[in-house]
Amino acid sequence: MLILTDIADTLYRQNIHKLVILNSHGGNDFKQMIRELGLKFPKMLFFSMDWYKMKNLNTYFEEPGDHAGEAETSMMMHLKPEWVLSLDMAGPGIAKNFKFEAISEGWAWAERHWLSITEDTGVGDPSKATAEKGEIFLSSLYQKIGDFMYEISVTGRDEMYV
Repeated sequence: MLILTDIADTLYRQNIHKLVILNSHGGNDFKQMIRELGLKFPKMLFFSMDWYKMKNLNTYFEEPGDHAGEAETSMMMHLKPEWVLSLDMAGPGIAKNFKFEAISEGWAWAERHWLSITEDTGVGDPSKATAEKGEIFLSSLYQKIGDFMYEISVTGRDEMYV
């Protein structure tokens, strides 16, 4: 929260009144922080976006997974192939799920204990990952993010709602 407050304060003093937070981790939620920042900086507009919710991953990947599966591995193969080990070294990404119905339905949440849910820290099978799939997906994602950023930049505070 302190880092976001420092960023907002710096922007505010420069007469920049819009801040977009790009979230790239499923465990993060910025809503409460944004609400607090809105009270401290009432002239500012704060937005957050989650890249992994922007596009239907199943449109691009056979079995996306959610942690080092096909989707994330494909993106890394495109962006930083030297960081990806040979796929024949990867585990199958088999993971246990919580036994609680509330969590599987999505209205309750708990942090996952990685050593308890997976043997290889993956959640999803990376074996079908390719750099080409990562490039296609990321290109689509970049366009969607760019479109949203443009909309925010050209829309005045009094024009935000329909």
